[in-house]
Amino acid sequence: MKISLSFTVPLLTLLSSACGGEVPLSVDKQHSRIEYAVTATMDSFSGKLDAYDLAIANDATAVGNISRAELRFHFADLHSDSARRDQQMQAWENTREFPDCIFTLSMLEPTPIPGRFIARGRFALHGITRDLAFPLSIASGEDGLLVVNGEARIDTRDFGLPIIRKFGLLKVDPLVVVKLHVQARGPAGK
Repeated sequence: MKISLSFTVPLLTLLSSACGGEVPLSVDKQHSRIEYAVTATMDSFSGKLDAYDLAIANDATAVGNISRAELRFHFADLHSDSARRDQQMQAWENTREFPDCIFTLSMLEPTPIPGRFIARGRFALHGITRDLAFPLSIASGEDGLLVVNGEARIDTRDFGLPIIRKFGLLKVDPLVVVKLHVQARGPAGK
């Protein structure tokens, strides 16, 4: 299941002309990835986000050259190496009632290290929206390539999700580590 950007891309294009220098970027999904890692007493695991929509815009006058970013995905598109585990994760998160997850960037806060920032925004999961801040790096490559790498730690308890326990001894850590690597470029390599 994939959310269409059919309305988002034209809107970003319209806003870019109104804002002066903002240009919507095209995400290279073949060279981009969003992965997660979960620690558990006996069965730690990792996985990836198979389908997502990322609307991202570049502006030479913006901090880090990113003026706007919004990531949308369905929780059901998070997959590990076990279909059974994925079904259990979807039941735990209640994907029937809360299928969508959204992160909207509010600002990039520069750090003393060139090319490094703190991304600040709002993340919606399980019907609850919370502030989320995490470090990321932004680098420019050839032909207008923008490369973004980041790592967020998400405490699932902040979103009303219970800690998973089994047999009184086994426990899944509520802190989930999400790593992202995004490659994007503007039209005609802008």
